[in-house]
Formats: sequence, structure tokens, C-alpha cells
Amino acid sequence: MGLVNSGAISFGTAAGSGNNRSIYQELGIAVTSTRSLGASDMRNLADEPSGTIAMSDFHGKSAFTLTGSEAIGSWPVVAGSITHPNQWGTKNFTNSSFAEVIATIDFLVDETNNRIEIRYFTSDSNAGSSYTTVYLTYVDLDISQSSVWQCKADWNYSTSVGAGAAAATITEPASNLDNAYRTLSTGSRVVYTWQVTANSGNETGTIGGLGAGPITFYLKNTDGGGTAREVNSGTKNLFLKATRGTLGGGGGPR
Repeated sequence: MGLVNSGAISFGTAAGSGNNRSIYQELGIAVTSTRSLGASDMRNLADEPSGTIAMSDFHGKSAFTLTGSEAIGSWPVVAGSITHPNQWGTKNFTNSSFAEVIATIDFLVDETNNRIEIRYFTSDSNAGSSYTTVYLTYVDLDISQSSVWQCKADWNYSTSVGAGAAAATITEPASNLDNAYRTLSTGSRVVYTWQVTANSGNETGTIGGLGAGPITFYLKNTDGGGTAREVNSGTKNLFLKATRGTLGGGGGPR
């Protein structure tokens, strides 16, 4: 993405790591390397083919070079125009002693195979969980090629937990993550989880509703040249309902 336009920069990480302040990181070489300012790769980055080079000559400079083949694929589909996650986030479960329903989706950059891994499942406390895994492919947009990958979830739903000491428990992403981009990496997954737990008294907790809990997931890439590309899942329904007692229906689609 290029070095900062002003402020401290350094050869290695003295001015910071991963914050566009390391010349060696911008060049893609080890931060423990030893380079003179007159080295060819240093001069190329500073755009100073001859003469004296100052650290300020590196401000705003980028080692990134477009290949011309950069591309982001389409959001993965189940069939036809039906996109993943399919039958996700719709679960209605009742149990006489303990009822819990959960919907989870996560994202990870897989640079080895030039793709974004998307995993999701919906389950309840009476059934095991098994991820569905799908992939969004890309060309020349690796993080190691100065790209930044981000995801976000844009939701609009209501919740209900009942009243009193026997109220159900709702677990959901923090409100500041709604419609907010989160940066992806190759080392750890970005996870979104929604959960309803009913475990005391005769109680019912819900998130969303049938046709009334829309969520849209987005994946965005900004390449080293600053061009942004974005795709989305289309609107997905979120309806989670857990009832402790004998009221309500059984498990919904998984």
C-alpha cells in the first residue's frame, strides 16, 4: 500500500511494523537486512536514480507494481443465483431443560490457493455442528502483493429475551461491527457469531425473524495501487429462536 506520506519511517521496524513505516517491509525483504541508501532497490523505491538520498525521499513511495491481471471472483453460489450461505441463520429449537441455537460465519485469506475461505454453520444444542466451506477466488491480490482484504456484515434485526430472572441470553457481534469493515489475514479467522440460549424457566429468546432479520456479507480488496473491488452475498435471513419448555416448534433447517 506504500509508505506513509509523512512522519517517522525506518529501514527495519524501529518506526513500527505493519503500519507502512518500514522501508524493508515495503520492499518485501527481511527487516534485519542491511542495505545502503545507494542500493538499486532502495534508489528505485525512492525514485532517486543518482545523487544523495534522504529518508524523506521514501515518503509516499510504493514498491507495488500492477500486473494487469488483478481480479476478484464472484461470490460463491450453491446453484444458479442462490449464493452461500444457503439455509443459514434459520433455526427454531425447543427443549424442556436447555435450548440453544447458534449461527456462525468466518473468513480467512488462503494465499497458497489464491482464494478467500468462507465457512458457516447453523446448529442447536441437540445436534452437532458441521461447517460448510466455500471459496471466493482471486488473481494477483495476495496480501504479500500489498493488497488489503476486508469483510463486513451489514445487519438489521430485532431481539427478544423475555422478562425477569428467566430471560433468555442473546450473544451477538458488537454493535460497532455492524456495517464496519474488518481486516482479514492468513493467520486467523474473522468470525461472526449469533447465539440464543434459554436455560431457566419457561422462556423464549429470538434474534431476527422469518423474512425480518436481513444480513448481507461483503468482501472487499484494495490492491497496492489503491483500486478497490467488492462483492457481496446478497441478503441472507437471520432467525434464531430458542425455547425452554414445551412451547414452540422443533428444529428448523440446518
